[in-house]
Amino acid sequence: MRIILSEGSSLSARQAISALGPTGARIEVCDPDPLCLGRFSRFVRAWHRCPRWNVDPVGYLQFLADRLAAERYDVLLAIHDQAFLLARFRDDLSHRVGLALPEFAALERLQSKAEFLRVLDELDLPHPPTALVRTRRELEAAGTPPCYIKLAHSTAGCGVWRVGDRGEMSAVADRLEAAGLLDGRLEVLVQQPAQGVLRVIQAVYQRGRLVGAHCSQARAQGVGGSAWARESVLDPLVLEHLAAIGAHLDWHGGLCMDYLHDPETSRPSYIDANPRPGETLNATLSGLNLSQRLVQVSLDEDVPPLPPPRPGVRTHTVVMALMALAYEGAPRRRLLAELRRAWAHHAPYDASQDEITRPLEDPPSLIPAVYLTLRLLLNPSFARRTVARTVDNYSLSEAAVQVIRQIPADVLAPRSGHVGHIA
Repeated sequence: MRIILSEGSSLSARQAISALGPTGARIEVCDPDPLCLGRFSRFVRAWHRCPRWNVDPVGYLQFLADRLAAERYDVLLAIHDQAFLLARFRDDLSHRVGLALPEFAALERLQSKAEFLRVLDELDLPHPPTALVRTRRELEAAGTPPCYIKLAHSTAGCGVWRVGDRGEMSAVADRLEAAGLLDGRLEVLVQQPAQGVLRVIQAVYQRGRLVGAHCSQARAQGVGGSAWARESVLDPLVLEHLAAIGAHLDWHGGLCMDYLHDPETSRPSYIDANPRPGETLNATLSGLNLSQRLVQVSLDEDVPPLPPPRPGVRTHTVVMALMALAYEGAPRRRLLAELRRAWAHHAPYDASQDEITRPLEDPPSLIPAVYLTLRLLLNPSFARRTVARTVDNYSLSEAAVQVIRQIPADVLAPRSGHVGHIA
């Protein structure tokens, strides 16, 4: 089994490698960064330098076409926001390699936070009170702080701002106006806070049918509001909602959604969706290998139902805990204290496994962990540069969305070309 990942910089890619490597698959990654996280694994046989997909989407597509022509691959895993680009050319790519993605029109509905809101309303599913605005005047009249201002397309919390008062709202409005995002063309969300604790539901579908799902609850949150410590939980009501969304959109492939779980009412409030599998190692350790299920769907195999994953499985990421502290300006002594806490297995590290640094099964995974830890201890401000560079490699911006929509349909027509660097 030969699998090529659409990128190697994200935590999602690193965790998919940890889930698929022990199955015996030959894994390769394409990424513009020669030091991408996914390259440091004994399970990765090759790294291919490619153009940045969100800066040069046509170059990236042509690189993929050349790579698929140069060697045989069984599956192309759209592991992060590249799913938006690849779904646009799903039919063409599917003739060359196994690929699990929904139709582009369906994917657009969940890639956009504004469209996701409409899908929830169509199915009468809960979400926080939200207004869609297009101008500065509409934004400032939409709600009373505290609230969240969100771009329709953003990744890793980079297009989301929590505003606590009118002054902060005005500052964000200035920023959006200067970027041309409040000129009446694009939708921006103004969302009220909701009660509850952050949970993530991850799923794999086969032509609208839910064939695997896993839910986890955040025990600690870091950069962009993402969880760096989590615990598997069971949430039957959310599974029902998830099945309804998949059937409504005839979804095919991976999907993850963020929601707030109210412990008093046990009701969810959905806040975000992403057309990709997400960070899946907690699911793997809980007994459900979602990455493997996605491979089976990509190959159009019959995917039977499985028992639900085990609740109570705890995972964490020490490097992301340090990154979150340094990102917020914590001094070196605070980082050292966090390292001591992790070494001693104090909460939230108690009875928990690291999701990306797994030296027993994958010794090279130690290399980026040691490097990043030393860099953060030497200079904590390194965190902001690292996060910005990494997110730039895989994030989808409003500008990239418009470019991808306008790519000619025949861009993957046969041509002679370069197949890229192989290492």
